[in-house]
Amino acid sequence: MERVLNPSLLGRPLAVCGDPKERKGIVLAKCETAKAAGIRTGDTVWMAKNKCPDIQIVIPQHREYSKYAKLVREIYYRFTDKVESFGQDECWLDVTASEKLFGDGAIIADRLRQIIKDELGLTISVGVSWNKTFAKLGSDIKKPDAVTVISKNNYKQLVWPLPVNEMLFVGRKTARLLAKLGVKTIGELAAFDIEVLKTHIGISAERIILAARGECDEPVEDFHTVDDVKSVGNGTTLSRDLTNIKDVEKVIYNLAEEVATRMRRKGVKGTTVNLGIRDSNLRWHGAQATIALATSHAPIITTTALEIFKKFDIWPVRSLRVSVSNLSDGAREQIDMFADKKSEKFDELFDELRKKHGTDAIAFGTGVGSIY
Repeated sequence: MERVLNPSLLGRPLAVCGDPKERKGIVLAKCETAKAAGIRTGDTVWMAKNKCPDIQIVIPQHREYSKYAKLVREIYYRFTDKVESFGQDECWLDVTASEKLFGDGAIIADRLRQIIKDELGLTISVGVSWNKTFAKLGSDIKKPDAVTVISKNNYKQLVWPLPVNEMLFVGRKTARLLAKLGVKTIGELAAFDIEVLKTHIGISAERIILAARGECDEPVEDFHTVDDVKSVGNGTTLSRDLTNIKDVEKVIYNLAEEVATRMRRKGVKGTTVNLGIRDSNLRWHGAQATIALATSHAPIITTTALEIFKKFDIWPVRSLRVSVSNLSDGAREQIDMFADKKSEKFDELFDELRKKHGTDAIAFGTGVGSIY
């Protein structure tokens, strides 16, 4: 992405880092050349410079990243409506129902790779598999600009020899614990006894072992699908766990903004705000709250969802989902003339500016600088 924004960086080792002046000086992303020099995500800036003195350090441009991420997702939607975000720059796609139109998964992946390169100047790496965990692994095996197919015929050869920390949701702490148990590869994890591992890491043991075996059948959750009758919802799985309320508020606002915008497009309002939270052990928690007046105003949805969140003591946070239900026709909904007219006028202006200048042209302060 940075090389598209600044072509002078082509061919040079590159890392995107938080601003050291704000005490966020760690590596957030790096190119393959930097990776080959031993630089890892999470390294401090001085560590990166020690490993690779020629490294070019750039500060993240979140607004540009968001713009390109949305353009990429629009291309994904040409092939399937089942698209689940994983962080800002990764998505899972379920193309099962699209194969009759476009070909099998490998063909679709290659077409996506070429279209995104031709239209946006970006290179992507794609993993193709029958489950989300192996698809994610495949996207990391060959970079940049590559497609890797992990099938039921080759996964033992491709996946099982890999270090266990290459697998989704196996972090450094879990990898260190597994190493003490003699588990260093994904294949060794697949062969490990679930009940024994539960005594060490709890309920998540079953999830990661089944994933290593290729038995994880978690569906691609299409967070952008609108149920015309029941609710309008949006959610995301974060690329890193959230550990503070400020980041949670930012993500909830971004989700609520998308929900509110789609509600207004459909001419509906709702009186029930629902919040779903998935913790680092992959357990979902949820609750709902009723508001006095039906709304499609993002700040109201955000405030209500945050009130729900604060009733839980759940950290760290892996995924969030916001939805609004108990919908009614917005044109017919009785409103409080003083409480709601102002926000309605604001929403009309908000939508008009975004329609004219793009979705990144305006955002509430809470939504500036999306982190996911």
